[in-house]
Amino acid sequence: MRKALTVLIPLLLAASCRIVTLADIEGLESNPFMEAVDLSSTGHAVSAAMEDGVLAAEEVPIHLDIPSVIRIPVITDVHADRTGSGVHVFEEAFMDFLDKGSYPFIIDLGDLLNKGHYEGSNAVRFYAETAMKANGNHIICIGNHELHDETSSSFDRLYSSLGPGRETMRMGRYAFGPLSIYKLDNSLGVFGRSQLAWLEEALAADPNPYRIFIAHENMATSRAADQSLTITGITDQREVHRMMRIMDEYGVSLFLTGHHHKGNIVYGFSGGAYEVNLAAFHRKESIIDFESDGYYYLLELDTSSGAFSIDMYSSETGERLGTLFPSQDG
Repeated sequence: MRKALTVLIPLLLAASCRIVTLADIEGLESNPFMEAVDLSSTGHAVSAAMEDGVLAAEEVPIHLDIPSVIRIPVITDVHADRTGSGVHVFEEAFMDFLDKGSYPFIIDLGDLLNKGHYEGSNAVRFYAETAMKANGNHIICIGNHELHDETSSSFDRLYSSLGPGRETMRMGRYAFGPLSIYKLDNSLGVFGRSQLAWLEEALAADPNPYRIFIAHENMATSRAADQSLTITGITDQREVHRMMRIMDEYGVSLFLTGHHHKGNIVYGFSGGAYEVNLAAFHRKESIIDFESDGYYYLLELDTSSGAFSIDMYSSETGERLGTLFPSQDG
């Protein structure tokens, strides 16, 4: 089985890939992680309207108390306009979940867009509707599907109204009380030397005791005989090892990723750090078991103990399906 997948998957990948360069990641003038957005005091009024490629959004001052247990909804791979046999994009249960929970913000690990353009897409509508259920703060990573018919620059432009004056919206740091969230760009399958150097510089100066990373593409690979053997995951093992060292050295407990679709995989690294690869929000029925049944998640941080946990929910029914992290074998 493993040998067959190793032959088949590169052929599928070669049929759909395009040539890209690191210039989109490396070509920034300043460190995007040094100045954090304070999510306890910065909200937004967001609508799905766009003008000249920019989302209609305005900053709104808010004041949120920091609870002893911070709870954050997390989604990935919504693929809002994906169609075809066996594809289901369920929204109602998640919208209801947001309404009932009064959450400070949402984390989205990317591939909200399936393909096509932002203008008139369900991706932009979904972004705006969910953002307005969480103080206008829907923190979204750039995924590889955001690059199928759009670009890194158009992603930055779309969300530029949420960070006036910021050079990029694909990378950044957010703070909520004692928690720092580092949003990384690995949409091209790499981080790049500059991004990793910026990351270390910011971590060394970060006063918050709890830190997590978020990005679209999974970093670790080959836990099972699936698409992580060759088609997903960071291909430069030097970058993987550097990231593991960074997490260990700077006390980063979790790295949340998507992209894999089937997901629900926990990778343990040295020093008590973990990558938790989450499954796609949308469901795709498939003969090859590479797809998701449809999930969303609730990330919790107990600020008194520093313990993280992640619970799974069905995006179709809203039913809680158990705890993904910490896992039984984690």
